[in-house]
Amino acid sequence: MKKLRTYIVMGLCLVAMSSFAQNLPPNQPKYDKKPVHFGFLLGVNYYDFHIQTIEDLSTVPGYYSVRSETAPGYTIGIIANLRLTDYLDLRFIPAFAATERTLIFDVIEPISEKRTEVTRDIQSSFIDFPFELKWKSQRINNYRLYVLGGAKYSYDVSSNEHVEDDRVFKIPHNDFSYEFGFGVDIYFEFFKFSPQIKGSWGFADLIVDDGTFYIEGINRLETRGIFLNFTFE
Repeated sequence: MKKLRTYIVMGLCLVAMSSFAQNLPPNQPKYDKKPVHFGFLLGVNYYDFHIQTIEDLSTVPGYYSVRSETAPGYTIGIIANLRLTDYLDLRFIPAFAATERTLIFDVIEPISEKRTEVTRDIQSSFIDFPFELKWKSQRINNYRLYVLGGAKYSYDVSSNEHVEDDRVFKIPHNDFSYEFGFGVDIYFEFFKFSPQIKGSWGFADLIVDDGTFYIEGINRLETRGIFLNFTFE
């Protein structure tokens, strides 16, 4: 009974606090009426590869499998937001993203002729140019949920596409992807803070046909990514 009374009191306190918070005047009530506003983005990215191997790897002697591993990177960007309607915005967010991915090949190494795992580290420094639409829910006090979707062009300034070295796994400078995500706008007195999660699905083939052994077992290579972003507007 004591625990029940405690839970009831705690519940009543939470209800009272919630009611009090709802009765507070909202921060920046006219913020979403601005036709254009700006901000910046900070985030953590997890870029990876979607690997499609050839149908029959046994046709490539000494080639057993290939997989990828990823490490967290970072993203910084600038936000330009155009209000289209009360519930829809168009956003352009040029950004810089640094990341590192690793391809691991289970193969018979051509030089030593021993079965081993050969790794190829791929460091990328992307300049991103994404356009996205942001669909917003009705604002409730100082909170607003949203979903977003769009397309992105990325230019990898660290690409080794034209490097003549068989020990380097090459990917091209240019990449294209679709992005979808969701988040929440939180209105403070002087700014709006928005945590968000986005997924990215590349649709460009990243294989560079340089004639090396390690690309022979891969039919198609595409970008995949998950991003945890924090925007301040």
